[in-house]
Amino acid sequence: MAEMKTFVIAVSFIIIFSGVLITVPTDLLGEGATPDTPVTPVNPNLLTDFTDSETYTQPNFTLGSYYYALGSYNWIAGVGLTTEFSLAAKTYFFGLWLGGYRLCKFITEGGTDRGTSISFAEITTDAEDGAVLYNLIFEDDGTDAGGFVVYWNSTLYADPADAWTNNVLYLTHGVGFTTNALNIGSLLLGLLFFQLPDVPFLINLLLATPLWACIIYLIWWFIISMIPFLGGG
Repeated sequence: MAEMKTFVIAVSFIIIFSGVLITVPTDLLGEGATPDTPVTPVNPNLLTDFTDSETYTQPNFTLGSYYYALGSYNWIAGVGLTTEFSLAAKTYFFGLWLGGYRLCKFITEGGTDRGTSISFAEITTDAEDGAVLYNLIFEDDGTDAGGFVVYWNSTLYADPADAWTNNVLYLTHGVGFTTNALNIGSLLLGLLFFQLPDVPFLINLLLATPLWACIIYLIWWFIISMIPFLGGG
């Protein structure tokens, strides 16, 4: 009976802790950085939800990659030999990067899944007046990864390939509070793996310690309860 009471307390703690975490006001994160100003005219509605963003063009890519920090992640933007663009976030374990990445999928505003890369042909199909917005989700769990805007001056350049050749195809990756503040799954994963948005690692560590202690205790309780010779008889 004592073990069952402890188990109930541990489970209740996780549930209550998750509920408190999801209700934290997003204003506590601050106002965010000032969004980059588009260097060529683009529909402002495409950038409405961005509180922080990173814009880059062909010269930014070195050996097919461009690295930058945005939101709570370190990102790598890639361009393949056939000029297909991809995006991924580094994954950390206890604050260490062990070489892992989380790939992003590009979803059109109409809901078309373009997979983990977009080509010039797809951009041309999806764009209107030289601009297109893709919603980004992580391939592994479907959680939000921001938005990705591709735009160029369609009056001067017929298609994105032409603009890319002339270094004036602009790629903007943006993040905003409205797209990820209420995603409980993303928040819990960020907490457990010390990647809460805009939260320093040491603060994240203090917040995650009681949750990890509870999880470790539950694992220990299951072991001693199911294997008599370890003391759970």
